[in-house]
Amino acid sequence: LTFRDLLIFVMDAQCLFLEIYSFMDWVLITQPRISSGIGTLTINSSWMGAFTHESDMCNKLHMAGVPVWYVCTMVYIPTNMKVIK
Repeated sequence: LTFRDLLIFVMDAQCLFLEIYSFMDWVLITQPRISSGIGTLTINSSWMGAFTHESDMCNKLHMAGVPVWYVCTMVYIPTNMKVIK
């Protein structure tokens, strides 16, 4: 086992642990908020967030406290839209 192999193993393990940690957050925190329909007023800034093309999923993730970015073409953006920070 070379140093490079050990380094690759550690990087893969870190990636796996982060995926498990994020999955646990999804199952224990986010999914119940989406299922219940009870939204939150605070966005969890420690989460990376999500990009989506679907407006319904964007709304659900926002209501669950997930930072979310709605990706759409300019055609679907109303001219009178206001962005509130």
